[in-house]
Amino acid sequence: MVASLLVAVTIAYLSLMPADEGAAPVFTDKVNHFLAYAGLAAPLTLALHPKRWVSAVIVATVYGIGLEFGQAMGDAGREGSMLDAAANFLGALFGAALIRFSAGLR
Repeated sequence: MVASLLVAVTIAYLSLMPADEGAAPVFTDKVNHFLAYAGLAAPLTLALHPKRWVSAVIVATVYGIGLEFGQAMGDAGREGSMLDAAANFLGALFGAALIRFSAGLR
């Protein structure tokens, strides 16, 4: 659970900091979102138990939507985006499913 919290705090910091202070993206924006939320959902799935992987996807997705609203309402030069939220969901789905199916559960 600690790893999930550290990833969540890092995502929040990077998502809500002023846009001009961020490091130059190596990948496209949507790939960054996908990877960040895969990185959040994977340890969250382990913490909750791989059989509860759908719960991890839901938690990570709701968290991402909350941050998108935070960006839309904030004054840090950022905008909330439905495409970002979709990339967050797909990344969370991938990360959680990866743990779930690599655990070999039936």
